[in-house]
Amino acid sequence: MKIDFYEIPEEGLSLSVDDAHWFPQDLERLGKAESSLRLKRLGQRVVVTGRFSATAVFECDRCLGKFHLPLDSDFSINLELPTEGISEMEEKDHYCHDSEMDMDILENGEINITDILQQQLYLAVPMKKLCSAECRGMCSKCGANLNHEQCRCQPDTSSPFSVLAKLKG
Repeated sequence: MKIDFYEIPEEGLSLSVDDAHWFPQDLERLGKAESSLRLKRLGQRVVVTGRFSATAVFECDRCLGKFHLPLDSDFSINLELPTEGISEMEEKDHYCHDSEMDMDILENGEINITDILQQQLYLAVPMKKLCSAECRGMCSKCGANLNHEQCRCQPDTSSPFSVLAKLKG
């Protein structure tokens, strides 16, 4: 879904996206994916504020079990049309001020709503995906899921430094 910069009315534009076409294809979704956005033009800038809600299915980083993770987020993005007359060299060497750090440049005057929602969804996904804070993971020897069963492996009591003791003598 794309919206032209110049088609945004002065009073702004509100969108509600109830279908899940914006949800990334590389993630598994459970149930609905909903989002709402508000676009407000301020000169050569558009302020996009919004919210999305979806539930994704992930694999736990500790036990490799599948789990559902609700992803809900509010966001705000500033989009700006590039100023005329900036050469490519000036663009590459442009120093970003603090006020520009959360601003994106519109290359062709089109605002891609799908891209914005997907980017915000990826930002909401935690770096470490755990089925629960108490997840015990897997046994490193037999591969048993320690959340569901107790493995029968003997604990390794040898020290990794025991090899150095042989060098001492």
